[in-house]
Amino acid sequence: MFKENKWLRANQTQATTADLSIFEVGYEDVHPRAPYQYEQLDYYLIHFIVQGEGLFFINDELHQLSCGDGFMIPPHTDNNYYPLVGNPWSYRWIGVRGSAAGRVLQAAGLGGSTFTYHHDDVAQLDQLFAGVYQDFANDHFFGALGQFYEIINLLQIDHEQNSRLEVSLHQQYVLDATGLIEDRFQEPDLRIGDIATAVQIERTYLYKLFMHYLGISPKDYLVQYRLNHATQLLRRSQLTIAQVAVQSGFTDYSQFSKTFSKYRHQSPSEFRRRSARTTLAPNQDWLRP
Repeated sequence: MFKENKWLRANQTQATTADLSIFEVGYEDVHPRAPYQYEQLDYYLIHFIVQGEGLFFINDELHQLSCGDGFMIPPHTDNNYYPLVGNPWSYRWIGVRGSAAGRVLQAAGLGGSTFTYHHDDVAQLDQLFAGVYQDFANDHFFGALGQFYEIINLLQIDHEQNSRLEVSLHQQYVLDATGLIEDRFQEPDLRIGDIATAVQIERTYLYKLFMHYLGISPKDYLVQYRLNHATQLLRRSQLTIAQVAVQSGFTDYSQFSKTFSKYRHQSPSEFRRRSARTTLAPNQDWLRP
């Protein structure tokens, strides 16, 4: 893609501010090579892929990235990245340093445990990265910094939009899971792992979502839903307690009685007797002479 590969680095007199400055810029068509470990940096390095594919390793995590993706390497962090054979990547990069560098990149959603990003308009971001390079090459360091902030602004907008979508997706996982529980609670062999598999997320992640949105674990939600169904049957039906147990998703009378007593602090039979005593016949007092 590029007619030549370029790399420029600032000297100490070129720094724009102590808070944030462009330290390094470049672009490259990367030829396939064997993996090797890069040395740790003492500044932040952000790449944007304009063509091809490659692999990015950081903190024992592997990311396969392609056109429109980018990645950030924070200071003092082991990292490795190299192109895929057959479709090697071309990318641009910017290195920044200063006391505000981490906070600025964090505003774009980069930092903590997040080191990759994506921007749909490849030409738009490519042009801004190129603009940073041109200004830097011409010693227009504040111009380069200004265009870098435009890049951060776009990535921040992407991050905010993705965060809203993720919240909606997380909520949808919970809605799907509760819907499955309500549809299948009468199956005595239903397990939370089955629910997690059905909504296509890990069981531990499903637990975290339930605790965050509902304040209750998936297992307790299932138990409480079964018990709520059972209490309605105990109040309103003539079914035996064993029949209530089976129709509420419990394996047998013993399991139902033990669970009911644990959560309702009384046995099913005691609950039915008390419910019967507190239910008056319609207009009972009006029938007295």
